[in-house]
This record gives sequence, C-alpha cells and structure tokens, in this order.
Amino acid sequence: MAGVSVRMSESIITLVLFALLVPVAVLPWVHWQYRRRGRLRGWSAVVAAGSALYGCGLVAFTLFPLPDVTAEFCTSRPLRDYWQTRPFASLDDIAAAGFSPTSPAFLQVALNVVLFVPLGFLLRYRFGRGVVASTAIGSLVSLAVEATQGTAVFGLYPCPYRIADVDDLMVNTAGALVGWLLARWVGRLLPAAVPEPVPDTGPPGLLRRGFAFAGDLLTMSLVQFACRAVLVLLGEGTGTPRLTDLATSDWFGAAVGVLVPVVATVVVPLLRVDRATPGQIAFNLALADARTGGVAPARAVVLRFVFWWLPVLLLISAGHSGVVFFAAVVIGLAARSRTDRRSLLGLISSTNTTTARVLRSERPCPTSRTPELNARNTPEP
Repeated sequence: MAGVSVRMSESIITLVLFALLVPVAVLPWVHWQYRRRGRLRGWSAVVAAGSALYGCGLVAFTLFPLPDVTAEFCTSRPLRDYWQTRPFASLDDIAAAGFSPTSPAFLQVALNVVLFVPLGFLLRYRFGRGVVASTAIGSLVSLAVEATQGTAVFGLYPCPYRIADVDDLMVNTAGALVGWLLARWVGRLLPAAVPEPVPDTGPPGLLRRGFAFAGDLLTMSLVQFACRAVLVLLGEGTGTPRLTDLATSDWFGAAVGVLVPVVATVVVPLLRVDRATPGQIAFNLALADARTGGVAPARAVVLRFVFWWLPVLLLISAGHSGVVFFAAVVIGLAARSRTDRRSLLGLISSTNTTTARVLRSERPCPTSRTPELNARNTPEP
C-alpha cells in the first residue's frame, strides 16, 4: 500500500500541475469564445490552438522531468545551491567556454530567449498588448517559472530539483520583448488573430458535437481522479492513512465512477434549461425539443442516459474505449447522411442538438404564456 501511495502522490502532482491545468483553462475559454465570437475555426482557431500548446509546453518545461524522490534525495541538496541570485553569472560560464555558440552555457541562454519569444509575439498579435505591458507580463511569467523551480514546486517536493536563476529571468524577459517586436513587423502580414463576432445561430457541426462529447469524457475522468487525489493529499497532509486507503480502494473508485457520470449526464442537464452536459456547456450547445424547438423535456435526458451514456460508461469501465470511439464515428457518419444532421440518439429522445443562443431565442417569453394575466395587469387608458 505504501508503494501505491507514493505512485498516487506522484500522479497527483502531474495531474494538478499539468494535465488538470489544460482542460480547466481551455474548456472555459472555448465556452467564452463561442459566446463572445460565435465561432472557433479557421486561422483564429489555429492561433488559439498554438497558444494552448505553447502554454502546455511552458508548463512542461518548468516542471518536467519529475525526479524520483528517495530518502537520500535531499541529503546533499542545500537550498542555497538552487537559487542563483548573481546577475550575469551566465556570462562567466559562456566566457569559460570560449564564447563558443555551440557550448552548453551559450545554448542555454539562447534557448531561454527563444522560449519566451512566442509569449511576446502572442501578447502583441493575439491580445493587442503594448510593449510595456508585454514586457511586464513576460517578466512576471518568468518570475513564476523561477519561483516554481526554486521553491520545489511550492513545497510539493521536499527540496528543489531545478535551479532558479536571476539570469533566466532577465533573458526570458528579453525574449518576450523580442517576440513583441517580431509581431509588430510580421503580424501585419498575417490574417487577423481574432475574428469578427458572428451570431452563433447556425446548426452546430458534427465535429463541434464530437468535441463536446470528448469534453464530457475528459471532465468526468478528471473529476473522478481529482476526488481521489484530494483524499490522498488530505491523508498525507494530516497523517490520516485511512483517507489514503479509502482513495486507493476499489470500491471507492467504483462508487465515484458511477456517481460522477450520473451527476454530469443526468443531474446537471436536468438542472439546466438548455439540458446541456458539461462538455456541451463548454461548446455552447443545447438540447431542444425536435417538435417544438423549445426546451427539451426531462424525459429526453433520461432516454439519452439510458441509450447512450450508460452503454458508453459500461464499455469504458470494461476497457473497451476503442468500441466507444468506433460507435461515435459510426453514429456521426449516419447523422451526416441526414439533411437535419440528427443522430440516432436525437431520434430516440426526440431532441435536436442546437446552440444555446438559438434555444434562448426559441424560448417563449414569460409574457406570451399568460396573455390573460398581462391583460389584467395592463392599466386602462
């Protein structure tokens, strides 16, 4: 059980600091993009994906590779050796190597500059920030990177395994400035990074609906893992091994594996007017009654769970994720062959997948449902 606990702890660090960071940041951004811009495709989507990949790469560069913590890991690692606070000390290393452009000391400085060039470029090209703001943001991001490394990932490790260097802070900031200047010259030749807003009223494509389904699976998996992670961290932080044993037990995993999907695919849609699951919420989708175009009935949510989500969850728990992917592709191709793009699940539940904006526009106003009451409340002339 101790070995399981150690492996679980290392997995928690990886999850919280990297894997969990991506969907937590990206899914709300996708929702905001559709609500504000009405679309996420074309060149703007490429720029957005590049920004997300760059952010992931920056996090990976800061944290990985994670070391194997042993009893002797911190014995000969005094904290002062992992904080290099003398400015321009890297120049001494470059000079000692004969100012060779292929020396490790020179390449390290050059790579630290290059690492922050995309940040400055995006701040100017994608977000329209000025030179002062972009340089300041680059400096703050670099400071966060160095602080993470110098504090042993803010105490999650018993001692640092990467050096926090003041020279890195300076050259990273210089890289952000270079990126901003590059965007000023090159950005004029590129298409607009931010598209003009359009109404999100067109029928959602199958790719968007497929991403929403993937978002549901990802959200459920992360919530399940996070529930176990919190118990492990609490157990190790408070010295309560029962919590760690509970988190790593099979029955707890099975219970969470049932409860989380039911909440995500049944409870959440029933509590929302648009009947959307978490993945559909992220992509600004909604379920409408296929006959009236209004709010889908609660019965439809139950039918969708019974005929789709329950088989999907059973197949995934049995290790047949490939079958789920194949079934999703077949259902998507079948829906593509229809003029209304309705899937088999939509036909069974008498629903139509639309956008949240369309559903809001199709919902009848409260005043239109009670004409008699409105007439009584209207003052006579």
